[in-house]
Amino acid sequence: MGTTYKVVLINYDGSDAEGNIFNVLNSVNEEMSTYLKSSSISELNRSNIDEWVYVSDNFLKVAVFSQETCLATEGSFNISIGYFVNYYGFGPPEIANSYDDSKLMKLRDQISCSSYKVDSENKRIKRLNDVYLDMSAVAKGFAIDLLSSYLDSYSIDSYFIELGGEIKYKGHKSPNQAWLVAIENPDLPSSPILTLSSKEYENLSLATSGEYRNFSRREGNLVSHTIDPITFKPINKKHISVSVIAENVMKADALATALNVMGLKKGLEYSNKNYIKSLYIMKEEGNLVLKTSKWFKST
Repeated sequence: MGTTYKVVLINYDGSDAEGNIFNVLNSVNEEMSTYLKSSSISELNRSNIDEWVYVSDNFLKVAVFSQETCLATEGSFNISIGYFVNYYGFGPPEIANSYDDSKLMKLRDQISCSSYKVDSENKRIKRLNDVYLDMSAVAKGFAIDLLSSYLDSYSIDSYFIELGGEIKYKGHKSPNQAWLVAIENPDLPSSPILTLSSKEYENLSLATSGEYRNFSRREGNLVSHTIDPITFKPINKKHISVSVIAENVMKADALATALNVMGLKKGLEYSNKNYIKSLYIMKEEGNLVLKTSKWFKST
């Protein structure tokens, strides 16, 4: 997935843990990475329109969830935006910046929440429109949840998982010590701007979407890695990042991206209406300011 991961297990000494953890995470990468030509999503993106492609239960789960979230957020989260992700240089390097502008503009009408169809009964999926699917805004979250389920199956009661900045923990670090999660200060990455613990949040699932780490330069300007599915352009908002706590990391991951696209005002209204625990980091008059939904609690 182009990033690092860290897993801490408490009271478990199985010698096979490290290899099994890698295999679980890598199974998601091999299915949902657009960087791998052999992946399921790459096969789907190469397929003809209306051609069924057989995929795994995991792939179907992410595809269905992504479609439901697209509808729920009125298109702010949409995995069919991949052509534009690639165009702005955030996809596989061999196809970055390789699109003809006039052709790309014609593809805007192809992007919608119903750009693909899922047949869960027969475990297959097909593109209905000429779109390039990209699950990068949800696959990491799903991978963490999949690993969490795997650890639960071994009755491991306490663990901490971090994958590319997305986090899930369960239990406590020790009977007298809580898990601590820091949301970093964008101006001082080694310092936390806010700390969450397992004393306040049990079994935390947290994801953050921000622009201060993942960006590129285009014609001398900084370009966000988050592409707005409504405008088809990199977002240009006043906030620096959005963090979301949800019942699982896949949901937190997708909602953080959606709220990043929405911006502060619309994002907080959406969060408050839909019981979402969200946190925006802003910069006002040179100072960092935290803006939260009414459901978000911190110490």
